[in-house]
Amino acid sequence: MFDFLKNMRSANRHKPDVAPASVTPIPSLQRNDVRRELIRVVLKDTLRHHGIPFGWLACEVIIIARAPGEEELNIQLVVMKWNELLLRYAPAMQQQLLLGLDRFDPLVDHSKYIVSWRFSPDCGCPFAVMPEKSAWLQSVPPQVKEEPLPILDRRHKRRPPKAAPRSTSPSEVPEPSVGFSPTEIAPLL
Repeated sequence: MFDFLKNMRSANRHKPDVAPASVTPIPSLQRNDVRRELIRVVLKDTLRHHGIPFGWLACEVIIIARAPGEEELNIQLVVMKWNELLLRYAPAMQQQLLLGLDRFDPLVDHSKYIVSWRFSPDCGCPFAVMPEKSAWLQSVPPQVKEEPLPILDRRHKRRPPKAAPRSTSPSEVPEPSVGFSPTEIAPLL
């Protein structure tokens, strides 16, 4: 009754264990896949490191062969969710991505990579039309009191303003515990 299954097993038994040559990846294609994946991983790590949600930026890596042995790598950062702060710091974000690539793969010169920005049609940009001509002719943009610090440099974090000291009477100050010196507040560096 199950003789037809026996015939299928015997036919499958003699297949080669090695993949055909057409399926075996070519070394340059395999290397390009590794580079693409490395760039995606470094972008994700850079976003995580700076607190940017993962869904805001994506990337596409395009490798163009210019001449035999010469390739040009183009990283397109795709803005998936509109955020003006992200766009204000786009050059710094681009620099951090290239520095991350240098950190992960120091033997490759990443400075020749071309980084471009693209906007997803569904990113939610509030500016659907161009402004009037007169908007571009304004002599001086409004001045900002304080120069913004780069958000990507963690050494220069802004500190919240200090709370105003409360006036306390001597009776309200607790006495230190026996055997312990009072805690002294040291300035943060």
